[in-house]
Amino acid sequence: MNRQPADAATPRARILVVSPWETVWSLGRDSGVKAGVSDDDRFIDGFIAAGYELHFLRPRSDQSDARVHTHHYPNFFRATRGWPTFLRRPLWPLLFNLIVAPRAVAVARDIDAALVLGHSHYSTFTTSRVRRRMQIPSVVKFFGVMDLVHTEWSPLRYWFKNAEQLLALRHAQDAWIVLDDGTRGDEVIRARGVPADRVHFLPNGLNLEWMDRDVDAAAARRRHGLPADGLIVLFLARLVPSKRPMDFVRAAARVVNAGREDTTFVIAGDGAERAACERAARADGAAAHLRFIGTVEHDAVPDLMAAADVFVSTSTLTNRALPTCEAMICGVPVVAYDTGDTATVVRAGETGALVDDGDVDALADAIELLLESDSARGRMSEAGRRLARDTFVSWESRVAMEIELIASLLRD
Repeated sequence: MNRQPADAATPRARILVVSPWETVWSLGRDSGVKAGVSDDDRFIDGFIAAGYELHFLRPRSDQSDARVHTHHYPNFFRATRGWPTFLRRPLWPLLFNLIVAPRAVAVARDIDAALVLGHSHYSTFTTSRVRRRMQIPSVVKFFGVMDLVHTEWSPLRYWFKNAEQLLALRHAQDAWIVLDDGTRGDEVIRARGVPADRVHFLPNGLNLEWMDRDVDAAAARRRHGLPADGLIVLFLARLVPSKRPMDFVRAAARVVNAGREDTTFVIAGDGAERAACERAARADGAAAHLRFIGTVEHDAVPDLMAAADVFVSTSTLTNRALPTCEAMICGVPVVAYDTGDTATVVRAGETGALVDDGDVDALADAIELLLESDSARGRMSEAGRRLARDTFVSWESRVAMEIELIASLLRD
């Protein structure tokens, strides 16, 4: 178990965090590039600063974090990762309930935990059991609701896709934290029977300080190896099917083949779809105007945004994710598919352009219209910054909301 320094401040209370993940989640950790914001990191730093002592119960691994106390359980996730999906899918929740729940009760007793917090649907039975045995508050935190949002599916398909999550929602908790990822997750879990007064819908934090950065666009282009002249359209996401990078490539090809040869289309990110996107760019005759720059450090995102004239997002569930909001903070107008809660921030004709979900031709047309109008881009840039300033929440404020929720449960 990792211990805090001996001179650490006396904690107000010990929180046991039950997680299915080996370490603090970080996008791009496999490549060694910190490409995304880690909610886990912000949570740990904020709660320690507030005086709490954090204990994480994780699958056994060689990973460690000196900031927290780490306890382990057998890593059945790693041991069975190569098994077929139809076996793993029912096996993992079953093993979690059988192995992790009694281990969590034992750790909670050992450390005299004041509250148990679970990550994802895997943890709900475990946190509920610790709650009953220890008579302490339990909280479950959802970082996204994924397929639960697909209420348009037939009942049979919906149950087949979401059986584990739906069963997990039946275990009583004192609070459910749902992070607002733009998929209306609070509505979804309330509709599945979770009491409304126990659902706490928290906004994602954002780096609002980026709004005050003065980044030279020409220098930013040089740093990223991008053309000094012409316009730049940026796509920033993991290159996986749910982000639909192929739609961006196809729209780029349409714009280039329509005569916009002064434009460079930049794909920042990496993933399983990259090779297919590169092949499609060559086949559509747009390869010369597409740049694949790979994974970008999160701290370098304002620099990259400064180099761009238009930002594009094509995800399936929502395009109100962090990169879209970050583009607005940095004053880059957005073109996006109208999915989930995207329209709450990408306001058509005001902060960007919205097109029907999956309509690549409309996506290309919207990009081309913005490229043709310097005044429209300038107007949308300012409107996006205003909206960000008025409605987005800093990471400090967001973590403070979570701290206050935990504190209120402990008071009660």
